[in-house]
Amino acid sequence: MKFKYLGTAAAEGFPAVFCNCAYCNAARQKGGKNIRTRSQAVIDEDMLIDFPPDTYAHALHNGLNLGRIKHLLVTHSHMDHFFPQEFEMRGICFAHDMPEKEITVYCNDTVKDLFFHINTGKIHEQVLANIRFVTVETFVPFQAGEYTVTALPARHTQGEQSLIFIIEKDGKVVLYGNDTGYFYEEVFTYIEKHGIRFDLISLDCTLVNNSVPDTGTHMGVDQVRRVTERWTAAGAVTDKTVKYVTHFSHNGNPLQAELVKSAKKIGFCVAYDGEEILL
Repeated sequence: MKFKYLGTAAAEGFPAVFCNCAYCNAARQKGGKNIRTRSQAVIDEDMLIDFPPDTYAHALHNGLNLGRIKHLLVTHSHMDHFFPQEFEMRGICFAHDMPEKEITVYCNDTVKDLFFHINTGKIHEQVLANIRFVTVETFVPFQAGEYTVTALPARHTQGEQSLIFIIEKDGKVVLYGNDTGYFYEEVFTYIEKHGIRFDLISLDCTLVNNSVPDTGTHMGVDQVRRVTERWTAAGAVTDKTVKYVTHFSHNGNPLQAELVKSAKKIGFCVAYDGEEILL
């Protein structure tokens, strides 16, 4: 399995769109791994996780053919994770000779409703016919082609069931865990009860070293550490598990070099845009 981070920032990007704080200015000056676009990942070049406004730029910068994407997992309806207007570009006049004519979107009801609210009457019926929506249930595994996927509830939004995903293929198991605050007890119980062993965990660390309540909608280093300790005790995380933090904000957060120091203390790597992991 090939897992690639296309973007690793929170909603505003890093540096943030209109911001001139010290962190954002430093990121602009230093460039490189300090430049972060909105969070997105791709697996084996046919499954996308989330669809932010930066998707087109991600495709260009990473040599990704979006016409080959068969499956799209969407965590929730926030703009930085789902930008449905872009699907108009799958239209007759815009997209020729796509290798995969149909794309299946796995999501909650809010994401599906948003798509049709924005696009009904604007996208050609032939395009709509080739976009299939599957509303997923939490804790119920489903098949997405060669992948077995389980959606779990994320602690993130009111009035919408945000999701994180366990993704399995060819004997490899990945947890994509953002946006979310500290995991619900039922998530811990499900993973422990089913004896799941992770090859890769990718966890929200939006607020890094800032103080974050467990009831909040994002995690920091302390929550990531405690999640990992619990899963290590249960055998879900082992010494062979690859561990990454991602989804960074400019609000009080350091640049890449300092992030690496903070993450290293708890045994994690820091994801950066374009980083590829082979499992």
